[in-house]
Amino acid sequence: MRRLLLAVIVFTVLAPPWARAQEAEQLNADIRMFAVMAAINAAGYDEGVGTRSDSLVRQAVRMRLESFDGPSLVLLRNAYEQFKLRDPAENLAQFVTFALLCSDAPTLELYADLPTDLPPDVRPVRSMGPLFEQFYREADLESLWQEYQPAFEQELERYQAALTPMLFRTAGYLRIGRQTPEFRSFKVWIDLMGEPNSINTRLYGGDVQVVVHPSDKVRLDEIRHAFLIHLLDRLSIRNREVVGSRQVLSRFALFAPALDDRYKENFELLVTKSLAKAVETRLDYGASEEAKPIVDRALREGYILTPYFYEALELYEADVRNINQFYSDMIEGIDVKVEAARLQGITFLEKSEVEPETRVEPRRPQLSLLDKKLQQAEFLLREELLEESRDAFLEAIEMSADGRNAQAEYGLGRVAAQQGDPELAIEHFLASTTIAQEFPHIRAMSHIYVARISDIMGEREQAVKQYNLAQAVRDPAPHTQELIDEGLSEPFQSPRQQAEGAERKDPELELEP
Repeated sequence: MRRLLLAVIVFTVLAPPWARAQEAEQLNADIRMFAVMAAINAAGYDEGVGTRSDSLVRQAVRMRLESFDGPSLVLLRNAYEQFKLRDPAENLAQFVTFALLCSDAPTLELYADLPTDLPPDVRPVRSMGPLFEQFYREADLESLWQEYQPAFEQELERYQAALTPMLFRTAGYLRIGRQTPEFRSFKVWIDLMGEPNSINTRLYGGDVQVVVHPSDKVRLDEIRHAFLIHLLDRLSIRNREVVGSRQVLSRFALFAPALDDRYKENFELLVTKSLAKAVETRLDYGASEEAKPIVDRALREGYILTPYFYEALELYEADVRNINQFYSDMIEGIDVKVEAARLQGITFLEKSEVEPETRVEPRRPQLSLLDKKLQQAEFLLREELLEESRDAFLEAIEMSADGRNAQAEYGLGRVAAQQGDPELAIEHFLASTTIAQEFPHIRAMSHIYVARISDIMGEREQAVKQYNLAQAVRDPAPHTQELIDEGLSEPFQSPRQQAEGAERKDPELELEP
């Protein structure tokens, strides 16, 4: 059996869906959100319709769509009823996620290189993409968007006037520059078609997207809070060991009736929330007497470290370091005995004494054990820990309901290729093409891998067949078509073949793009 050294097998693929947000401005509104939200409004979504804070744009669009009776409407209504969730907030959230991650109009396709690239909350509604596209075309949503775009621009201007100074002042207090990844990865989107007075905050690939729905007032406090959580939460994660050394204090939070369970279960998040409230108080009231009842109330709600952080921030303000540099010292400064004594006599507020909080913390994907295993395997592969990656992919197949998993087979093919076993690589790639019907990128790339291996082995006819099969998949990733075109125009050669200008079949070849 001929063995090939397939040492480097890296293909450049389409960036993850959330990467588009990195190129956007800090404040955004676009046709994707409008189209998806208009579609679900036509399909039966009516939370908050006609209430005092409801958007006039939403009401006008709904009236315009009342006369629409195109073929897509019945299909759209049936699909919406099928995927509608009982919790209004969660129901809206899944379509917000779709709109943030889908391709540009008119296709509105929810694309992902790998199944685990899609957040779990949006996977059930992934199949609605073709219906959204059909409705977009039949209802001429592009014309509606152009007609009402001035209203969105007016709302953007209203928010911009308040948002920009707030972001700069908040980041300035923490001494975080506007060109840093932390600042640039925070985005705010304006939507006028969703439930009034609601906010959706999503976390994708390190980027936080805050979607603000119709409201009489600019939701500046909630946006600032989401911004602070975004900036500070990563610090508790980076300093997990020192934060964990103070976790004994979390026991006191268990006795706070008004505190949400997610803070009782996650001490890192409780630390972040307590610090965010302390920063807000310093920004709004400084060291004045007015700050004391604000800090005290946060404590009684269950944010047990807010008083400590409020006091520690006075030292930070006198320091020259930024919050990233000061953070670990601030956490190490927590004296467990002193804080325990402070908390001993606290009378926590009851739930009835606290207004329900608008959730602004980014929703973290609730991954299944299978998803976690697949993500672990992909990480190990990127780190070139091939044996460990192979074992993780094999475990993922065992964990799959029917013992079949397209992403795992695709991963095993890439592992085998890097380990220099072309026959085994081809076996796994071809297996993935038969079970990856819902994931065109996996199918197309598997065919391309097989085609390139065939080219290196001198089997040009088989390679061309595989390139054509890849093209028939119609993967939306632009770079996939580039790879196909290159492969059809001339046989693929490894860098060593290119350097030598050789036609010989060297048993030790590198396979590179």
